[in-house]
Amino acid sequence: MVKKILIAVLLLAIVGGAIGYRMYNKQAPKAEDAKGIAVNAEILSQEFNANEQAANTKYLNKVVEVSGTINETDKNQDGGLMVILQTGDPMTGIQCTMRDKGVTATKGQKVTILGFCAGNGITGVTLTDCVLK
Repeated sequence: MVKKILIAVLLLAIVGGAIGYRMYNKQAPKAEDAKGIAVNAEILSQEFNANEQAANTKYLNKVVEVSGTINETDKNQDGGLMVILQTGDPMTGIQCTMRDKGVTATKGQKVTILGFCAGNGITGVTLTDCVLK
């Protein structure tokens, strides 16, 4: 009886270890691996301003392919590029934190950016782990 219990515990430990190893080494999803929801920067901002709950249902934690003109660029605390797209409202923008640090972009440049929507904040809609398309 004790032998059967030890074998069962050993099998559970092996299965648990294999699952843990696989989860630990699992790659994080990348924006470019998914088909993003295509939207213009102005329209994305308008949708969040008009009905944030409906916009969250449509965009939150999903890949968004947003097109627009760069209003401003800056560096974040990690030294990565942060791009803010124009929305037609000078108080808000689409804030895109670029995933790769070697990315360059300039004010006035028209771009299409893929990223995960993190929702609406004080300064506008935020996208994370972004890449230029």
